[in-house]
Amino acid sequence: MHLKGGVAVGMNNVKKCHICGKEVRNYYRKVNGIAVLRCHHCKLKWVEDLDERAVISFYNKGYFNRSHSKIGYRDYLDQEKNHRENSLSILRRVDAVRDLRRSRILEVGCAFGFLLDEARRIKLCDVYGVEINEDAFQYAKSSLGLNVVKRELQTCNFENNFFDAVFLIGTIEHLISPRQTLNHIHRILKSEGILVITTVDTRGLVPLYSIKPPEHLFYFNHHNISLLLGMSGYKVLVRRPYFVKYRMDDLFHRLSEFSCPSVFSFLDGIISKVFGNISIRIPSNEMLVIAKKNTAS
Repeated sequence: MHLKGGVAVGMNNVKKCHICGKEVRNYYRKVNGIAVLRCHHCKLKWVEDLDERAVISFYNKGYFNRSHSKIGYRDYLDQEKNHRENSLSILRRVDAVRDLRRSRILEVGCAFGFLLDEARRIKLCDVYGVEINEDAFQYAKSSLGLNVVKRELQTCNFENNFFDAVFLIGTIEHLISPRQTLNHIHRILKSEGILVITTVDTRGLVPLYSIKPPEHLFYFNHHNISLLLGMSGYKVLVRRPYFVKYRMDDLFHRLSEFSCPSVFSFLDGIISKVFGNISIRIPSNEMLVIAKKNTAS
């Protein structure tokens, strides 16, 4: 049994979709030697059976500074201004739902800590962060003085009902088990606490995205992520396209991933010289989802 570009999964090794539970009997495709599956019912794409230690080791010290790679970031710190402005945009969106002033918040996969730093600065939040990359962790802890730990969320032993809000900004797609993480967050969120997620929307306004394991392991759309959140004890309050501010050279670098890499790389070089640090906010291939802990769950 075959799908377009796919390979049959053995009858004794039938997989089930992480969201809808439907049987999946074919691989969608193989990328980087890793099999990607697709559910024909809810359209989730995902990778499984990866060794957890191998996935964690992928996020080595160079992940946030890979100048010539389509995986990871070209130079995360060099884009600090835009990361902070994107963080402020997210915080403003959350403000429309819940005032976070003086709240206790957690960011899972906090990178260099810019969102936490802005939340502490403008909303006087008590901030916590979890990050497994050594460079990012050290910067957040030592340079910004943030309360961050270098470990996985499940090993942090936070108390039940501890946080007012938890952020997964560009993180859920990297997780080996998003549902397990959502269940853990549900435990540590206060009653009706807020969960904020950004991730690629495979059926969004800009449906351009790359299948690139072992970096991204799950590929959601706006429909199936809502199903997953409902099953995990959350009520979706906001689900909308996520507008992101990019520096012009970074934008063209990202576009080269999808079409005419030599052309976009050439334009990237010209734009870097002519436009320098000019940035624009545009609709991205991501979505912003804000949900609350369902007290009935």
